[in-house]
Amino acid sequence: MSKVRIAHLSDPHFGTVYPQVEKALLKDIEEIAPDLVLISGDITQRARSWQFRAANLFRQQIKQPFFAVPGNHDIPLFNVFGRLLHPYYGFHHYFQAKRETQLRVKDVCVMGLNSTSRWRHIQGKLDLNRVRDQLLNSWGDAKTRVVMLHHPLSCRKPEDQGENLLRGIEQTQELFRQAKVDLVLSGHVHDPWVTTFGNSVVSTAGTCLSWRTRKDAPNSYHCIDIDSDSHRITVERRDVKDWVFQPVKGSRKIFAQEASGWTENL
Repeated sequence: MSKVRIAHLSDPHFGTVYPQVEKALLKDIEEIAPDLVLISGDITQRARSWQFRAANLFRQQIKQPFFAVPGNHDIPLFNVFGRLLHPYYGFHHYFQAKRETQLRVKDVCVMGLNSTSRWRHIQGKLDLNRVRDQLLNSWGDAKTRVVMLHHPLSCRKPEDQGENLLRGIEQTQELFRQAKVDLVLSGHVHDPWVTTFGNSVVSTAGTCLSWRTRKDAPNSYHCIDIDSDSHRITVERRDVKDWVFQPVKGSRKIFAQEASGWTENL
């Protein structure tokens, strides 16, 4: 009961998807057989209904438990009326009724938090006063606590610092520490990276399907193995090459939980 495998996807941006990559990703998910499939936001490119429908068709082909959080691209940009009055209509209609939800699989509990706002186009922020009680009191007896949001706490490249990072990082980090969060999942910058930040392991996934990739970062996702009994988290990046997803050599990282927090086994 202690081992759980998560397929951490992010930023598919339906509307900018290569069909061959979508087919390859669905095949790879079936082959690695995760217990849970997660998308950390930017499901669509412009929050249009046809893009949400395409994303929903993709989701329907996944057999495992699944949920997502919205990204800044999942709020209408050019439809000002929709952005102001019904910013999450597409997300609610095609994906799930709540923007913030949680799911328990074996000894792992995943909590999805909404870091987007109709008032901000790029940068994200959590309403800490609103989510504080949920973070501190809603885990039950789960042995491993996972938080998923769209905007990252930390970025690998200096040029991604600034407006791409979550606002209020210090306060958020302290609340995550109080809530004993083990793993934080995010996306947004299309630059896959795995590290530790504060007391948590951080998995920032790249874009799994979109042609909006970055240099040295093709379409990818993270395969995460959690062993709650041995207090180990293993993260491996899987990139597409020749229309096949495969593990990236040297990308596998193993983290162990110590008294001071999570550390990487080097």
